[in-house]
Amino acid sequence: MKVIQLHRAKKQLIARDENSQLVKQLYDEYGSALRRFIRVRSRLSENDCEDVMQEVYERLLKLDDLPQKLSGRMDTVRNYLFQIATHILIDRDRRAKVRCKDAHISDQDTAIFSSLFSPERALQNRKQLREIETALAEIKTSHKQAFMLNRVEGMSYREISDALGVSVSTVEKYISAALLAIRVKVSPV
Repeated sequence: MKVIQLHRAKKQLIARDENSQLVKQLYDEYGSALRRFIRVRSRLSENDCEDVMQEVYERLLKLDDLPQKLSGRMDTVRNYLFQIATHILIDRDRRAKVRCKDAHISDQDTAIFSSLFSPERALQNRKQLREIETALAEIKTSHKQAFMLNRVEGMSYREISDALGVSVSTVEKYISAALLAIRVKVSPV
């Protein structure tokens, strides 16, 4: 009985060593791509991004059959890493939402919120909205229509092109022209 247990323990140590080497190889090969993926997907700070990366590699190390899972799938290894990172980001987001529900607002948070919703800020926002409305009134109807469908109604470029009977490229040009007109007309806050 002890011999079988020792044999299993030895196999587990060998498997862990193989996993460690494989994970190091994966880090060397895909680390920078994974870091960029996490930063773009989550907009996390550098430290939080490193935490997520560490968690990805921890999960890989915990897998008993990592070499088997990745064998013959080297073309999808990157996707597998990204999938693990995506699941970790989703889990972090869920935990953050739960924490937000339980959190109390501190005095510092109250000061931040009050500055965001101050009468001065509301006045600035109304002024900026009038400038946007003026800019939209001065541009071509087709540009305004494409912009409003995209930014207000939330329609995709493809949906707008179908609705207006123009190509997606034309929709892109309409919206770009509208944004340019707004940028020129609107003063920064």
